[in-house]
Amino acid sequence: MEVKAMKQAITLKGATLKDATPKDTTLKEAESCIYEKVYFALWEMGQRYSEFVQFRVIGRSHDDRMIPMFEIGKGERCIFCVSGLEGGDGELPQYLLQAAKEYCQFYECGWIMGENYEVKKLLDRVKICFVPIVNPDAYEIAAYGYGAIRNPIYRQMLKMQDRPTEGFPCNARGIELKQNFPTNYYQRQKIHQEPASENETRALIGIFQEYKSAGLLTFGYSHGKIIYSRQEKGFAYNQRNYRLARYLQKCSGYRLEKGKTASGGLGSKGNNPDMGSPEQFYAEVIRQPSLAIEIPVSHRDIMKEIRQLPLEYIYSL
Repeated sequence: MEVKAMKQAITLKGATLKDATPKDTTLKEAESCIYEKVYFALWEMGQRYSEFVQFRVIGRSHDDRMIPMFEIGKGERCIFCVSGLEGGDGELPQYLLQAAKEYCQFYECGWIMGENYEVKKLLDRVKICFVPIVNPDAYEIAAYGYGAIRNPIYRQMLKMQDRPTEGFPCNARGIELKQNFPTNYYQRQKIHQEPASENETRALIGIFQEYKSAGLLTFGYSHGKIIYSRQEKGFAYNQRNYRLARYLQKCSGYRLEKGKTASGGLGSKGNNPDMGSPEQFYAEVIRQPSLAIEIPVSHRDIMKEIRQLPLEYIYSL
């Protein structure tokens, strides 16, 4: 009964079943949305492994969907592993979910992952906080179309924009979260838009500030690169961040790329994608290493690398 009530709280409230049925799919497939799968799997794992994990809701989207976070380990510090800022992140939330499942199994059994990752020992030193879907509204739109949005005003505004729903990059209000964080050189994208205007952005900022953390890893799709954030007047920070990024680059074989500061490539109109990003915000405010890991879409070893990189990061601290 409890799970049923929770499902009612995050699914088709305020929209008809017809409105929320995915395009070109059956109803059975409609019930298999990535967001629902990930949310309930994390909740169940929180019950199953309650001695060393914690499941919590860190906020709600503008369309009132819960944003889950899953902590593994007993370390006083943590690292954040984040994905699902846009619908274009595709199945990455499920990969993070699978990594979390395997960490729990190896932690409980005291097993060594790979050649030398003592999971329990590592996570009791620095725990991992997984936030696999920051933007649940984008995933619902990508799966079900604009009819999945319960708020009639937001739904109509999105329809008026007439944007493709596949890989939807925005939240229910049509705002791109990757450019909504209050960095030093934040660039306004729309009239009346302000930094940290979105519920999802504020939820992520809240946990960044609440926890004592040692790093941020965000996961997205691209051409295989690790981007490390930089500060304009932070030589020691930049050197440390570069060292950790270089270390992970050797493990993954990805291309290494430095993030741009305002003095490092921002034109007069301000088109730098790093400005307003969660990685840049974390670097500027939390002042800990911040890395964007962009995985090739057709990469065969996605799961291996998502499983390996967080542990390798903790190992290198």
